[in-house]
Amino acid sequence: MLPKKFSDPLGSKLPALEQNILKFRAMQMLLVMFYAEELKHDLLNLNRVPKGTKNAVDKALSVLVTDRAITAAEKTEIVGLIDYRNVIGHHMHNLLADISSERIAREMVAYAPDLLRKYNYDAVGRLQYLHRRLDGLYRTHHYVTTGTFNRLLFRSAEKTFLAEIKRLDRKISRLTKSRRAEIEILNSELALEGTEFEGDLHPRDPLNQYDDGRLTRRRVEICYRLFDMGKSTMAVAHLTGLSLISASKRQRMWTALGGENRMKEEIAAIPHRKFYARYDD
Repeated sequence: MLPKKFSDPLGSKLPALEQNILKFRAMQMLLVMFYAEELKHDLLNLNRVPKGTKNAVDKALSVLVTDRAITAAEKTEIVGLIDYRNVIGHHMHNLLADISSERIAREMVAYAPDLLRKYNYDAVGRLQYLHRRLDGLYRTHHYVTTGTFNRLLFRSAEKTFLAEIKRLDRKISRLTKSRRAEIEILNSELALEGTEFEGDLHPRDPLNQYDDGRLTRRRVEICYRLFDMGKSTMAVAHLTGLSLISASKRQRMWTALGGENRMKEEIAAIPHRKFYARYDD
């Protein structure tokens, strides 16, 4: 049996935390693409690999391993990072699926994680380290290479991206701390054990909503009673399956009726919705 589908009260709008994580990853991915291409260029330049050579990068790395300029483990890492750069270039969406608000993305992350490449937060740092390793080979192994203007042309952008990544990292840490506190409070609000909202009075009971998503009178009254208990709009949205906008609208209606002092309806006296038989060919 498939688990009950989760409806995000925020809809397709990403909260501030996820928005900043997206910006953080975007800056890192731009750096990874540049660093990996430069690393590949340096490898082929160091070994003077002719253009058109098959598996040129692998052959260049094998020469460096044979010369003990790099280790076999570093060769494997370089190959993996260059492959990761290709994933960014051709399958960027897979690296961002885990912070998507789309239901299909959440389901793929939960039930088919092997189909999605995991984002690598260490790639930038490792590529910087490997660039320093290759740059130092002229001293230790007397490799000769030709320079380019690529790094000079990219330097201003690189400094800007690295500074922004540091700023976003601090901001993400603050937002993550706030999110944990919000989740703790929200979880305490979602508990309904020992209240009247059990059995067919549960906010998600089929009697409380029409098939097209409209609320029955029962569910409207249940929403109002949740507000009577002091539940927040976010908690009511989660409990009832409403969007945060709809829950806020119901709260305003509840307030206009007098809030806790409004005239309450007797739920037992409210007619149940009707269910109609459906016949599929």
